[in-house]
Amino acid sequence: MKDYQRERYNAAALTLSKKLERRNFVAIICQNLTAAKNQALELIDQDKSVGFGGSITVEQSGIIDELYQRNQKMIDREKTSSAEERHQVMKQALTADYFLTSINGVTEDGELVNIDSVGNRVAALTFGPDKVLAFVSMRKVYGNLATTLEMVRKNTAPLNAHRLGLEKTPCIKRGNCGDCLQSECICNTIAVTRRSMSKERIIVFLIIDEIGL
Repeated sequence: MKDYQRERYNAAALTLSKKLERRNFVAIICQNLTAAKNQALELIDQDKSVGFGGSITVEQSGIIDELYQRNQKMIDREKTSSAEERHQVMKQALTADYFLTSINGVTEDGELVNIDSVGNRVAALTFGPDKVLAFVSMRKVYGNLATTLEMVRKNTAPLNAHRLGLEKTPCIKRGNCGDCLQSECICNTIAVTRRSMSKERIIVFLIIDEIGL
């Protein structure tokens, strides 16, 4: 990243952090994903349980492996052997002490925008786990709510469809969102979290580096 890009993201992050705090979020500015991971590890009580949703950013951070290495109690759907068991573990993650996730987009006013297929990730964000640790790159701060929704649906969702190897959606066939109702649709739930009801429950790591989809 060029120095001027980093300077711009740092300035924007300072402005955004104040707006997030007015909405009862905690905002922590980190220069890179490693710094965000290390701060998250410090915040997670080693005697508590941790759940997580599907997230490239969380996966790339390496935090899951480090939590296992310190014998954290993990609620991990990837360790299941059947669709039914996976579904049950995803439900159990909603009762975790901590939940790790990424954010698809953030408005300049501090609203969190997420699109989900099953809905488990946004469910955990809105209610359930005592603490939510959310990772997001400053690259995903798009503007007002309408612009952010459009970017998440027309950019992030198609990229995820290709990442997941789907076959039938317009995201795959044309490369763009077609507002579909296909069985493979990953835009089943669109959630805007404009404020946290519980103060400081949702901790947002604003990462200066350009990461994630």
